[in-house]
Amino acid sequence: MDTTTHQKLIFRHMIELPHCECVFCSTQEEQTGRTRLFLVFKERQKVYMRNGIKGNWEEVSNPEEHNAVWDGFEQAVMERKVPSFVASSNDLAQL
Repeated sequence: MDTTTHQKLIFRHMIELPHCECVFCSTQEEQTGRTRLFLVFKERQKVYMRNGIKGNWEEVSNPEEHNAVWDGFEQAVMERKVPSFVASSNDLAQL
């Protein structure tokens, strides 16, 4: 995924999905207020962004954007100010 402009992201919610080895992150662009959804794979150090128009997840391949999301994610984890949850496999079985 390539974007021409980078906006500062504010992390709003994080849900750890142990069965997928990733974290679902809901963010908001600081200037526009636009919501962005990401899947962060910590072990593989990959980031995917939800493309609502296409209805799929696209890898963030632009190094600047990847680093911005990754750094924001790490800072949000470190500060522990973002509501965070862990989804257990038992919770998913009830869906």
